[in-house]
Amino acid sequence: VTMPKPDFDKEPHYTDFEKRSIAQHNHFSNLEFAYYRIQGEKPRTLGFALHDSPVGMLAWMMDKLFTWSDSYPWTATELITWTMLHYFHGPTTPLHMYRENDASPRQEIPFESTPTGVSAFAGEMEMVPRSWAAGTANIVFWQEHEKGGHFAAWENPEALAGDMVTFFRSVWA
Repeated sequence: VTMPKPDFDKEPHYTDFEKRSIAQHNHFSNLEFAYYRIQGEKPRTLGFALHDSPVGMLAWMMDKLFTWSDSYPWTATELITWTMLHYFHGPTTPLHMYRENDASPRQEIPFESTPTGVSAFAGEMEMVPRSWAAGTANIVFWQEHEKGGHFAAWENPEALAGDMVTFFRSVWA
């Protein structure tokens, strides 16, 4: 879950987990956001360059895997596999999604009334506090985890799967 900080009449009380999430969110927004800019502004240029250089593609993927994960011990086989999954079909199309998603910036995030579940992983690069997310979505399930990052399905699959089962049982009951 990522979004700018809402305008609160009174600042909410933040848990330690949420304070760490805010600090991480600020760090990534200020120091680790260049990938988003180039993928959104020049997806074809970057895509062709990465596809032309397997070593360049590996370096790009390793940067994301190490920076966005929560100290997960990536093996050489995993790094090569993840890179090749992006390399074989060409990275241009997935990069272009950043341009498409950012085509018309909105001033206000519309409220999502569909029941929403969130698995909040401590290493996620742009996790925000529940109070921020609650203003934009009907949060009916929120579970915080100390282990896991952006690739939580790979880093901490049991926790994510358990959250999904719990969430869907609650909304489909």
